[in-house]
Amino acid sequence: MKRRADFGRYVSVLAEVMETTENMGAKLNPFFETFRKALDEGKDISPEDYDKTKAEFEKGVEFYENNLKKLQGLEAPIAIIGVHKKLVGAYRRFCEGCVHMNSSIDYAGRWVDAEQFDVSEKEQGNAMDDIARLVKKIMR
Repeated sequence: MKRRADFGRYVSVLAEVMETTENMGAKLNPFFETFRKALDEGKDISPEDYDKTKAEFEKGVEFYENNLKKLQGLEAPIAIIGVHKKLVGAYRRFCEGCVHMNSSIDYAGRWVDAEQFDVSEKEQGNAMDDIARLVKKIMR
C-alpha cells in the first residue's frame, strides 16, 4: 500500500520554493530595471551592465529551473494533485519566460530584442499571477 503524501512536508517545500523565488526575483530586479529603463528611454546600456546582467540572469535561470525540479519531484496530497500539476505548469511557464528574456539580450553584440524582451516580461508576469493564485488555493 502506497503511503499518503505528507501535507506538512508539501507545504514546507512549497513555501521554500516560493520564498527563494521571491528572493531571487528581488536580487535580479535591478538588472531587469536597467534594461527596462534603457529600452523605455531609448538609452544605451553599458558593456559592464551587459556583463553583470548576463552572469546574474544565467544564475537566476539555473536557480529557477532547480526550483521547478523541486516542484516536479514534490509528492502532492491527493486532494490537491490537480492544483499542484497546474502550479508546476505555471512555474514552468515562468521559467520559460525567464529563459526568453535572457535570450532576448545579445550579450556579445550588445543589443536587445525589445519585442522579445517585452513579451518575456509579460510571460513571467502572467505565470507569476497564476502561481500566486494557485498557491493561495492550495493554502486554503
